[in-house]
This record gives sequence, structure tokens and C-alpha cells, in this order.
Amino acid sequence: MRIQSNDIPQADRIESVLAATFAVANGATTDIDIANQVPGIEGDSRQGRYYRRAAEILGFLTNNRNNASITSKGLLIADNPTLSNPILLESVLNLNLYQKLLPYLELHPTGLSRQQIINYLELISEQNIGSSMIPRRISTILAWIRTLGIIEYVNDQYRISKDIIPNIPLIHLNDIEQPVLPRRGNLEEYEVVERRIKSAQETIIIYKNQAKLDRANQTHTQLVNLVAEKIRMAGGIPKSNQFIDVAATLEQDFIFEMKSTTEKNVKAQIRKGISQLYEYRYLENKPHANLVLVVEKPLINDNNWMIDYLEVDRNIHIIWDGDGNLYGTERTRELLGFLSLHA
Repeated sequence: MRIQSNDIPQADRIESVLAATFAVANGATTDIDIANQVPGIEGDSRQGRYYRRAAEILGFLTNNRNNASITSKGLLIADNPTLSNPILLESVLNLNLYQKLLPYLELHPTGLSRQQIINYLELISEQNIGSSMIPRRISTILAWIRTLGIIEYVNDQYRISKDIIPNIPLIHLNDIEQPVLPRRGNLEEYEVVERRIKSAQETIIIYKNQAKLDRANQTHTQLVNLVAEKIRMAGGIPKSNQFIDVAATLEQDFIFEMKSTTEKNVKAQIRKGISQLYEYRYLENKPHANLVLVVEKPLINDNNWMIDYLEVDRNIHIIWDGDGNLYGTERTRELLGFLSLHA
């Protein structure tokens, strides 16, 4: 899904979006009511509409014919209307606009100029968005994530702030046709992934259904969170989509598949994980990505042979949980040093 006009906020100050949400929680309903409770835009119904609409984009408000009401997420914001509220950070990162911009910034750790960012966003926007919209709203686009500390401005360049990375949650990319691990950030890269995803729709449906079942499992969630935390601590940004559990770039690309296992299902789960990892790598057009299978329990006794099969024959790295600590073979520990694996 390309960037659409309603993905792009018109409200310059993210702090005032919080104020607009707080205003509705305290009884404001119309655009002018909201404006009158937001410092700096009192009496300006047009600005009130902009900030109300921004709060809608973030999921804090709903609106019906200039009659705003607060959502359950908005109530959590109104209870703590500060920039440090983690719900605010997660909500901003969940927007289609930033889900596409952040991976592009990640590709350029030394930074990008304002014009380079404009050029990229225009490249992946709907054609009917108009040639002037991105340049007109780029200040707002950058102001939101700069205010939240997601990006910093150094030597006339915008780059992801190293200080924010440990606070960024696992970013779930809602657009399944968006590359999880872009390497070039050009339209061709998007088109290849889009084409492959569309041609494999039946398989994708199966994977999405399986992912829903897997993610309902507490052990599966613990494995995902454990790996994602290690990636963040190493300075990477963990990402996922509707079927990939975790993917990240730390000098090299990595795709992770998590499997909860028991003595009875371990062989079936590993075989399923092998096929999924290979197909994910193909669908994402990442032929050189490192594949990692994360399982709940170590492979012992009759299952021990699968470690050599996975790592030597299939070139898939296998790691396992051990009461909150991740373990792996010497071969895997050398490549995945960022995970701080135990022997």
C-alpha cells in the first residue's frame, strides 16, 4: 500500500495532538471546542480540525459529523498526556507513513537530507497525492518523530537516534507487501515483493492463519520478546509482519521463526519452520538473509541430529530458550553475537 493523503498529518505539534485528545476526554466535541482547549490555536476551528484529525489517525479519537469522541486508547493517552507515554510512541510508529520512512532511514545511518526524504516519500506515494503535498507537509512529518526523539538532526542530516532504539517496540508492519528488510529503498524493491506476495496469496493465507495460532501461544510470544529485546539492545530495530515473527538488520539481514515445541511435536514444528523460513526469504526477495529458527526446548537424545542437519546441510541457525536465556552452538554464537547466546 503506497502512502495516501490521509496518512499524512497536518498538525505540526505532537504535543497539541495530546492536548486535543485530553480536550475530548474532558467534554470537547466540536472542532472549535477542541481548539479552545489547545494552547496556541484558541478560536481557530480549522486548526482544531487538523489536530482532531491527527488524533483520529493515531487511533485516539473517532468523529461523526464534527462530533468527536474518545477511544479506549485515547483514554490511556488522556490519563498520561505526555510525550513519554509509550502508547504514543507505538501509535506513531504504527502509522503507514512512518512504517515506510523508518526502514529507509535505517538504511542510511549517517543521515538523509530533507530533500532526499521528500524524494523517497514521493516515490512511494499514490500518484493522485499531488506533487506539492509532501513538500508542504514535510515539516510536520519530521517534527513528530523529531519531537519524540526517534530521529535527530545532525550536520543538516536526519538520522535515527541511537538513544531511542532501545525504546522502540517490535514494529509490526501492517502492509504485507512492504519489504521487511529493504536494502536499496527504491520502487523496484517494493514492486518485487508486491509481485511475489500477490502471486502466493493462497500460501500467504495459510501462513497468516498459522501465525495467528502461534502468536496466541504464550511461549511463542516470550520467544519473540526475548529475541526482539536482544536486537534492540544491539542497536537494531526488530520488525515483523503478518507472517514473519521477527526480522532485523544488524550489518547483515536476519529472519527469525519461533516455534513452541514439545517432545511429541518437535520434528513437525522444525520441518514446518524450515519451509516457512525458506519461503519467507523468497517472498521478501532476500536471498542472502540469515535464517534463524528459535525453539522452546533444546534438541536432545533422538532429536540431536537435527542440529547438524539444520546448521550444516540447511544453513539455518538453531537457537533455543533456557529459562529466559538463549542458547546456541559455537557456529551460531559466532554469527549471532548480538543475541548474547549461551553455550
